[in-house]
Amino acid sequence: MDEKILKELQPMFEQVVDQVMEKRLGDAINPMVAAETKKIVAQLKMERSLFGQDRTGLSDEQKKDFVSAAKAIVMGMNVDTKANEALISEQDSRGGYLVATEVANAIVRIAASVGVVMNQATKWTMNTDQLDIPAYTGSFLEGEYLGVDAAGTPTAITFDSASLVAKKWQVAFVVGNDLLADASVELADWLLALAGEALANRVDKEGLAGAGTPFVGVLNHPDVTVHTFATGNDTFAEFTLDEASDMIANLDESMLDGAAFYMNRTVWAKVRMKKDTAGNYVLPMAGAPSAALLANYAGNVGGTRPVGEILGYPVFTTRHLPANSATAVSTKFAIFGNLKALAYGDRGEMAIAKHTSGSFGGKEIALADQAGMVFKHRHAVTVALPAAFVVAKTAAS
Repeated sequence: MDEKILKELQPMFEQVVDQVMEKRLGDAINPMVAAETKKIVAQLKMERSLFGQDRTGLSDEQKKDFVSAAKAIVMGMNVDTKANEALISEQDSRGGYLVATEVANAIVRIAASVGVVMNQATKWTMNTDQLDIPAYTGSFLEGEYLGVDAAGTPTAITFDSASLVAKKWQVAFVVGNDLLADASVELADWLLALAGEALANRVDKEGLAGAGTPFVGVLNHPDVTVHTFATGNDTFAEFTLDEASDMIANLDESMLDGAAFYMNRTVWAKVRMKKDTAGNYVLPMAGAPSAALLANYAGNVGGTRPVGEILGYPVFTTRHLPANSATAVSTKFAIFGNLKALAYGDRGEMAIAKHTSGSFGGKEIALADQAGMVFKHRHAVTVALPAAFVVAKTAAS
């Protein structure tokens, strides 16, 4: 077909891919995931239009080659690793193919742009499945002034350690065989966005509210300070200025630079709207983030941008902390702290494999003319310094 005609048809093809992927994802997973993934894809398009390249760092040709290799893998065809060595390397021991560092980095970049933990936590490279990282847990260091000929007193420095133990994570989804027929940049965007968003969501869930399977998050960590609300403040909406001030006062002073509030968006909505009997807002300084504050997050998008501020500290919302509908007495629900004290460990290898089980639209994947795809990755997340966080808990009555 004439190249000019192909160029004219490209926007139409992209629109069809968007519509089909959003519809099928909505049927197979849920409409919210489909809509959020579409936003990421739209962001990638806009970046390419404005800057000639998007945040993945992959060229159009690399993306097309990746789709071609992914198609071969999920459809059980022979994969020419030499022809695709820039994107797919040797077969791994678990039946998949390792994706090249460039592709893995592209997925991690997307995850860091939509997930607050991936965006703000301290990153560690893991060369083995366990990495022990040092954490200073002693008192605030200030030194001393010495008199003439005085020897001085040595300061006892206390170090503890936190362990990053990598676990295997995977996400599986289905793609129509008809979409895989053409190796397009558009489809590559969807595949990379799906994997990136899924990775960000799971790491956010584990880092903020993990219950121990496999990771313990800030909300459930036994050594994190818990601020219990005053008697009578027994719902999430009772997040008053006094309670916010107490949480700030309870945080180690060395952790205040970079600290923020984290809560579910439905809780934030209630907190902002709550008024006293005189009609005054209970949290008068809970407003939209100032221009000065937003300037610190200029390159961030979605959930990695603050939605407001309390007493000068940014507020981030996440679905992985309890929603307002879960409000109850004696319940932990919000966090104030510095996510730099969360450690995220990247074990490095990422693989893609054929997904052979499951159903789509009530039919087995193969019968529904779908191709099952699995992304696999090993990583870890841990609370490296519990003193960097304070958790809000409603009163018992």
